[in-house]
Amino acid sequence: MAAAAVTDIIQAIRYAGVVGAGGAGFPTHVKLSATVDTVIANGAECEPLLEADQAVMMLEPAKVLAGLKIAMKATGATRGYVAIKKKHESALRVMTELTQNEDGIDVFALDDVYPIGDEHVLVHEVTGRYVPEGGLPLEAGVVVSNVATLANVADAVQGRPVTSRYVTVAGAVARPVTARFPIGTSVADVIAFAGGPQAERYRVIMGGPVMGKLAPDTSAVVTKVTGGIIVLHADHPLVRMRESDIGTIIRQAKAACCQCMSCTETCPRHLLGHRIAPHLIMRAMSMGPGAPPDTIASAWLCSECAVCATVGCPSGLSPVRVNQALKQSMARKGMRNPYHESKIAAHPLRAARRVPSSRMVTRAGIASYVTRLGDGSAEADETAHHSLHTQSSPVTFLPERVSIPLLQHAGAPAVPCVKAGDEVREGDPIAEIPAGKLGARLHASISGTVTDVGEAITIVAGRRKR
Repeated sequence: MAAAAVTDIIQAIRYAGVVGAGGAGFPTHVKLSATVDTVIANGAECEPLLEADQAVMMLEPAKVLAGLKIAMKATGATRGYVAIKKKHESALRVMTELTQNEDGIDVFALDDVYPIGDEHVLVHEVTGRYVPEGGLPLEAGVVVSNVATLANVADAVQGRPVTSRYVTVAGAVARPVTARFPIGTSVADVIAFAGGPQAERYRVIMGGPVMGKLAPDTSAVVTKVTGGIIVLHADHPLVRMRESDIGTIIRQAKAACCQCMSCTETCPRHLLGHRIAPHLIMRAMSMGPGAPPDTIASAWLCSECAVCATVGCPSGLSPVRVNQALKQSMARKGMRNPYHESKIAAHPLRAARRVPSSRMVTRAGIASYVTRLGDGSAEADETAHHSLHTQSSPVTFLPERVSIPLLQHAGAPAVPCVKAGDEVREGDPIAEIPAGKLGARLHASISGTVTDVGEAITIVAGRRKR
């Protein structure tokens, strides 16, 4: 493709405010400015309960394929893959049929192990290559992009900005649902749309149940990176793990870690050959100032998948929380990851030590919330409301108001270009990338009146431009 055409593609993606929808939120116009030979459309959806990626592939497959082609053209890639779990039979069938006559593009069927969607793991599974420890897929000649991101890329080149996204609402709700929600929709509205909570005292996890973050309250909102909203009883182990004080977690590590190595033996990054050994990091916690600096620094290699805490540790300890705390402490001190080995090799027992998703579901205590997500799962609840096997078009929720955060992506907060009292239509730009900074544009997700501009831009539906 001519350079000017590639430039136009990148500019369209930038204008549309596309960011990585899989969770990282890295601006896609920057990511696709790289040169690689392979692009992987990540449809693994490795977190339990979630079906937002399946929704994109089953309900808007042509957009996913178009976005993949655009990404390949922008990066110069000659190979493209759509990576989907074997168990997601409906999505696998739809995308296989769609790509069967596409030169250079194939569907790759993944095993149902956790966390198969991790970029380092996915690149190795699909291509056999290794992403250097502490590195990016680009260093292996690969761009990995979530299928929802690629659908947004396809929209972008047609002049349609990112204003909504698919979100799975699951857990302790009356009617688990995957639907499209405008960016800025409150968690309270989302839960009400799913029939309300089924627990008197509950907490909400934004994202997947294992790697997601606790929402402070139900005023939190859907952002460009929100794939799931999980409602759990306030006493659920996944909630208690997140609420535990880091000081208590470190004291428990010092007192109770028996150095059994189960955390290390199941660590996905360790199994890929990265020099991280969670059990040694836990032991280092008891050494105080005498802890080996290189062991502490190896916490940078943690992907925070939480296999160590959820499946690995027989004592209920949380190496992932220790690693998170160490990374935060090192970052505050201006320290950077010193581990960047590129010549790595997988552990010889990696295949046997991968964690089946079913085991993760059981150990995480969420088996009772598994519903039929269009994958023919044996545990499926055939009565699941709005599950994908009954949908032929997107279910969409339209709120009366939205609050769109200025920072919902990697980089700097967007700069408002509207003020209170302005009337906007869905798709109008409301905040721009600050000059010279990494960031993403924001657009009105509903038509209405801007009522507040602060750390977020609030829009109330009703009044419209003529």
